[in-house]
Amino acid sequence: MIQVYQKAVSHRLFGVSLNKYCVNHCHSRVDEQKMTVERKTVAIVGAGPGGLGAAKACLEENLLPSVFEKRDKLGGLWNYEADTSIGTLGRIYKNLVLNTCNIMCGFSDFPLPDDAPPFPTHGAFLKYFNDYADHFKLKEYIHLSTEVVNIDRADDYDVTGRWTVATRQHNQQVVTTTYDFVMVCSGAFSEPFIATFPGIDQFKGDILHSAQFRDSKPFVDKKVLVIGESFSAVDVVTEISNATTQAYLSARHGFWIYGRQGPNGWPLDTFLLRRYFPLRLKRFLYKGFLERDTDYSAIALRPHRDLFDASFAVSDFLVPQIICGKVKVLPEVKQFLSNGVEFTDGTTVNDLDIVIFGTGYRVKTPFIDDRFLSDDVKTRDLYQYAFPIRLHHPTLAAIGLFATETAPIPIMEMQSRWAVRVFTGKCELPPVEQMKDHITSKADELRDRYGKYKLFVPISLLDELADLTGCYPSIWRIFLRDPRLAVRVFFAPMTPFAYRLVGPHSWPGARDAVMTCWDRCLSGLRKSSPIHQSMGSFPWLFPLGLVTIIIASLIVTQ
Repeated sequence: MIQVYQKAVSHRLFGVSLNKYCVNHCHSRVDEQKMTVERKTVAIVGAGPGGLGAAKACLEENLLPSVFEKRDKLGGLWNYEADTSIGTLGRIYKNLVLNTCNIMCGFSDFPLPDDAPPFPTHGAFLKYFNDYADHFKLKEYIHLSTEVVNIDRADDYDVTGRWTVATRQHNQQVVTTTYDFVMVCSGAFSEPFIATFPGIDQFKGDILHSAQFRDSKPFVDKKVLVIGESFSAVDVVTEISNATTQAYLSARHGFWIYGRQGPNGWPLDTFLLRRYFPLRLKRFLYKGFLERDTDYSAIALRPHRDLFDASFAVSDFLVPQIICGKVKVLPEVKQFLSNGVEFTDGTTVNDLDIVIFGTGYRVKTPFIDDRFLSDDVKTRDLYQYAFPIRLHHPTLAAIGLFATETAPIPIMEMQSRWAVRVFTGKCELPPVEQMKDHITSKADELRDRYGKYKLFVPISLLDELADLTGCYPSIWRIFLRDPRLAVRVFFAPMTPFAYRLVGPHSWPGARDAVMTCWDRCLSGLRKSSPIHQSMGSFPWLFPLGLVTIIIASLIVTQ
């Protein structure tokens, strides 16, 4: 999969699109002002970051959005809730900090403020969403405390492709309205998943999911086992380990641990997420960096698969907690006992007070029938993870119903930008058989990469969607009009700002955001935050970039 993506990148590097449905059917060169589009309506489920980006994308294409949010405030799961019951909408714990840095995690035409630290807190990120909604005047389209209870095809669906959307506000009477289009932005964290093990019903201690975790107070002087290899499992076991008598982490396969800081103290994801960086070289460099101070075999976390092909988590504190004995790593659970757990290596831990499952979530969309949008990931059949291929009309899109290896907001936003252009006819979907083949190919790539089917969408989807939308930042096309900008796009991380440089709904501030991205990364740490156009302290990027260009050239000529 990575090799295929690199080949695609090398073609895009020279300004050649690999997707004929971008070249032939995406009217990116048509004068937008000459196009008159009837103002049609769009129902958007969810006012989290996915729903906000979808609403803005609708307005850009002269569509009229109605955003329905069951909470009493926008921001989705980024709203902290003290209630820890399993059915609550809360997913955020008090000390949560972003895993992706400030220049990588936001919307493409609205950077985080200059005083934002490299890795903001969840509260700062929630404020960012509200600022985004205020700046683009989205709040007038949002209906808070309004639950979507049912979505179905309208009576005239066969002709028009329209949908009926039933909503209920404050437990009042259900109201049904017909919309031209629907965008499901309810997120990938719908239903906490708790794995089943033999004997779990006889366990006398408490069983929780990481979704119920808020802080370490309930775990003081307790003996706690955390099961899972997810980001949340690592965060939870690390935080509670300073309060418990002993914390255990059950890791089934092992995983790589990314710290937030990379070389010279810069955010690690600004180095990992690059377009023009050969995979083998990147794996060699970063595997050496990750193993420089950590013996993964000694801490019992060495994965069975290589870097980038195995699970990973972001943590700055897990390894120190393991080294000092506050966290003990154990293999997969074999069975539960009445007061403890037995593991596959024969180890038994008794007198456990609490077991916390950090085993992820299942995507659930109970408001729409599985015939239209399946809850089963293996039968969902979404082209580009967005459009159900079984429908006769491309009038329903699912946005962000997946986990990603990077910040989800840029990918969700790009999905929305492309989807609304499909709605308006400016982009067309391929024939059904081609979409089936594409879905199968993507599933096979993920299976080959991880050794099993795992819906963990790679960042390469960003470039694919940008290609379809007509906003891919081709280096050579940019170079012809702005060589300095082209050099920066080449060397810089895959920031979302680059997708507003060209194509539909480009942003005048995109050039400055790209040119200042390195300084913007750390500007929030300074008392005064001057943002200027420097390359940062990375002179080695130039020879490395030259080598990369040569390699890309060789790939293209083969």
